[in-house]
Amino acid sequence: MNMNKFKLIQLVALSTLLGSCAVNAPVVGSGKVSYGDSNAVETVNTDFGSTDLNMVASQMATALITSGKINQCKTYTVSKVRNKTDQYIDTENITQSIVNNLSNSAQVKSQYVLSSQEMQNQVDELDRQNQSGLYNQSTTAKTGKMQGAQCRLDGYVSNITKDNGQVKDVFYVFNMKLIDVQQGTQLWSNEKQIRKDMTK
Repeated sequence: MNMNKFKLIQLVALSTLLGSCAVNAPVVGSGKVSYGDSNAVETVNTDFGSTDLNMVASQMATALITSGKINQCKTYTVSKVRNKTDQYIDTENITQSIVNNLSNSAQVKSQYVLSSQEMQNQVDELDRQNQSGLYNQSTTAKTGKMQGAQCRLDGYVSNITKDNGQVKDVFYVFNMKLIDVQQGTQLWSNEKQIRKDMTK
């Protein structure tokens, strides 16, 4: 009985020790950094930000899907969005967000094919499989089998900035169009405008 009591005391002591270690675990950093809601409206300044990126990508994809024009294309690609503004904007993120919205929509029956910017990785992989001599050729992906894009989604973002010393006004325009690659005809276009003001 005494032996059982002793074992029980040891078990309680060990549990307490382990529990205190977990509670007093060290924190790396100053502790002044916090996580925010990635979907919250960001109004730090008038620069093109995360809210603008999410809104533009979502609304452009929705407008294209609603129009039904994307399904006139068996395959499509999305060219990298061009930045015509006077500030740095990571347009690759905008482009990828649009691709994600279209690719994940159950309403889009068209198939996405790699853009010219993404193609090099694909070419490298095909070369590795077919020219390195390392692979059983009956299992490799063959060259000359990739599908071309019937349609191309192309777009750009531009801005007009005005600043009178008291108020800074930035007007963004985001344009996109869907083009039939073979015929060179425009099947669809849309524009999204964003105005951001900041009082100094």
